[in-house]
Amino acid sequence: MPHIIVDYSANIEYFDPKQLLSQINISIIETGYCDAIDIKSRARKDDIFLIGEGDHNQAYVHVKVYLLSGRTEQQKTEIGEKVLQTVTSNQSLMNQKKPIQSCVEIVEMPKQDYFKQVIKSQF
Repeated sequence: MPHIIVDYSANIEYFDPKQLLSQINISIIETGYCDAIDIKSRARKDDIFLIGEGDHNQAYVHVKVYLLSGRTEQQKTEIGEKVLQTVTSNQSLMNQKKPIQSCVEIVEMPKQDYFKQVIKSQF
């Protein structure tokens, strides 16, 4: 943990989601609350989306940050603000010709409900 899921509208042009994922990972590592090896990130382009009543002159990037329970409210706020700052300062997003609604959602998962085991290579 954490798991990062970036959903973005398909009307964002010339956007490199892998670059944004890398920037988000770095920003989370810099908080000191997570080990780099534990961060799993992915991005999904939403080809079918609707903003308001169908305004395609608007776009969005929505980041969900799944964290295991046990962090303080201050830590969750710091992570959320840091990720939002990373998204809003991404150069390819800043160069868009349309406004982009940027959101970060912190989702806390109870530790007792999360199971993980690393499968080690036999080679």
